[in-house]
Amino acid sequence: MQEKLVKDALKQIEFPEVLELISKFCYSELGKELILSHVPKEETFWIRRELEYIEEMLNVLTLDDPLPFEGLTDIRQKLYKSMVVNTVLSSDELLSVADFFRVSRFVKSYFRTRYEKYPNLSEHSTFLHENRMTEKHITEAIDDTGNIKDTASRELGRIRHEIREKSARLRIRMQKILKRVSEESMLQEDFISLREGRFVLPVKAENKRQIPGIIHGVSQTGATVFLEPSEIIEMNNELSLLANEEKREIYRILGNLTKEVGDDARDFLRSVEILSHIDSLMAKARFALDFGGIKPEIMDENWIYMRGIRHPLLVASKGAKKVIPLNIEFKDDLRGHLISGPNAGGKTVALKSVGVNIAMALSGIFPLGECKTNYRTLFSLIGDHQSITNDLSTFSSQILKMKDIIDNCTKESLVLIDEIGSGTDPQEGSALSAGILDTFLELKLFFIATTHQSSLKSYALTHSEIKNDSLEFDEKNLHPTYKFLEGIPGNSYAFVLAENLGLNRLVIERAKKYVGSGQTEMEESIRILQQFKSEAEQFRMVAEEEKLKAEKLRKDYEQRLSDIKAKKAVYVSEAKNEADDILQRANALIENTIKEIREEKRAVTEIRKDFVKGKKEISDKVKSIEDKVKKETKKVAEVLKIGDAVTSESSTAPGIVVEIDESKNYATVDFNGVKFKLELSKLTKTNIKSKTKSEFSDYIKFDAKLSLDLRGMRADEAIRLLEDFISDGVRGHVNNLTIIHGKGTGALRFAVQQYLGVHPLVVSYRDGDLVEGGAGVTIVEV
Repeated sequence: MQEKLVKDALKQIEFPEVLELISKFCYSELGKELILSHVPKEETFWIRRELEYIEEMLNVLTLDDPLPFEGLTDIRQKLYKSMVVNTVLSSDELLSVADFFRVSRFVKSYFRTRYEKYPNLSEHSTFLHENRMTEKHITEAIDDTGNIKDTASRELGRIRHEIREKSARLRIRMQKILKRVSEESMLQEDFISLREGRFVLPVKAENKRQIPGIIHGVSQTGATVFLEPSEIIEMNNELSLLANEEKREIYRILGNLTKEVGDDARDFLRSVEILSHIDSLMAKARFALDFGGIKPEIMDENWIYMRGIRHPLLVASKGAKKVIPLNIEFKDDLRGHLISGPNAGGKTVALKSVGVNIAMALSGIFPLGECKTNYRTLFSLIGDHQSITNDLSTFSSQILKMKDIIDNCTKESLVLIDEIGSGTDPQEGSALSAGILDTFLELKLFFIATTHQSSLKSYALTHSEIKNDSLEFDEKNLHPTYKFLEGIPGNSYAFVLAENLGLNRLVIERAKKYVGSGQTEMEESIRILQQFKSEAEQFRMVAEEEKLKAEKLRKDYEQRLSDIKAKKAVYVSEAKNEADDILQRANALIENTIKEIREEKRAVTEIRKDFVKGKKEISDKVKSIEDKVKKETKKVAEVLKIGDAVTSESSTAPGIVVEIDESKNYATVDFNGVKFKLELSKLTKTNIKSKTKSEFSDYIKFDAKLSLDLRGMRADEAIRLLEDFISDGVRGHVNNLTIIHGKGTGALRFAVQQYLGVHPLVVSYRDGDLVEGGAGVTIVEV
């Protein structure tokens, strides 16, 4: 019963359709068959190992050569057939077997030479079987068209040689006969024909008795008979015997090859399983690349944590950017979520998104979003299960299904219920639903239930283990936003939706009279809570954005301070080198002057003149260095005080002096909320006002990079860096950016350009030309 319930749950969350979507990425029917058979596994070791395989396969697809899968087909029936005694495989069947043998050998060699890069896949592929001798025998005996080669055996070569010689002699004889009878106008057509493997002449029916021989057939009109002249009967007989010998020899050759295959059939059946698995891993990796799948974490703790999850079928039909992501969590003190909100607001989609991503993670598939979970048995009750055949109403079918779920679920279950307690009296249905949720809490399982019943919203408020959630509704535009709101119940907006769908306003006003004041107050309270929640979320996002900007500004100033220190070290080094140079030149001038005076080779006046000139050059050099040092170490002429606006040597951005330490010659300066300690000598008083808090968003990125190297990265890691790179480029007023992704398999290039195609700040993009790097780079205009 439990297996059937889980199967029904997977069907209700559309897991089979997701598998069908993934299977389209398979190379062969073998991989597709394996993907379609996936179900959540209880063995966490298997799940973790499968996820590691996929992670390595992602690197294969994005960083390495393509897998040598050409020729991969399902040969299981041929292998089983080869194991039957006296069974012979056809030449075409043997060719497909040889192709598979070659794929098995190539894939094993591929991973054997890349053991350090892909240790798990390499170890997995070591069990692939290979038999080069049988592969060689098949390809040497059978050509690409499936015909047996003359060289397949000596006997076959001899037989075919004799067939060609006798056929040539027979044709010569037939040409002579054809010429003779043609002159006598006995033939319908002037050509030689073959019937049942024997050479015949197309003779007019009225002349059939004029030529001795055997008739082998008559044309449809009856005007032509196909006659074998008696003088070539013996030669035709010889050819017929040789043809039979050829068939027997071919049968023998195919039989020997079949036996060779059968001897290794069991080992190659194991290879079929391994290659099917590798094909399925490649499909799951391609799916993760194209849809943004993230490796889940399989926990031992009792915990489910999901962030930014989406339903794959929605992403496939609408695109990831148009699907609102969902965040949800379950733990020991938060076991259930009660989701409320308007009809068509996305409650059922939320249920399915949670269920299908958990199923994917437990089936060894990367879910679409961040996911941490322990093992869970999935049960669900989604949709209308009424049955005319079994005389079941919606409510009756729901209760019967609920009974089965309660009888089979455990603390390791995740139960998803859509419209709990619907289809009967609202008050009794609500009470029954509360009893069911009490049972779930007692069983300590995790669950999600959707509802429109206000009493259940109140029930959730009184149970700390259950969180009231909802789907947001835009009251201004009168349509759902599909945004998931945690911790706040939702209104059904029945009257608003009815009016929006065109129901007469008079009818709606009459209906409102029958709603109790308590219900109205609750709906209004929920509406106000949603409004406060929305406003708080907006303020939080603004605060986070300002925090990020402040952090980037702080890092920029730290980088500039580091640059100043580096420049200072360079100046000191240059000054030391220049001082050494001056000293050497002065010593050389003095020594040279003394030498010339001693040797008296020149007049003293000339020597003095040269000495004065050299001295002046050295003095000028010293003065230029002193001017440079004074310029670099210029101190503030006026005395700084707290509250003064100043600029630093490294930046023209103004800041405010908030503290001065004269003993250490340092001042603390506030640059837009970020404080730095700087030397007083590095500060200059200014009349420029510091930016106010409101002007902080005008901050410009002065050191935006022009290129970004993504080579060697996974697609999801690369996209995160690419997003920051484009944002920095826009803020730095850089119009053209270069993205280096390499060529490889093209998967990383495809992921990058797919992201650029939907980015709102990207004007256009193109492949680089030959000088820029060709298909290994993408040039972006922002």
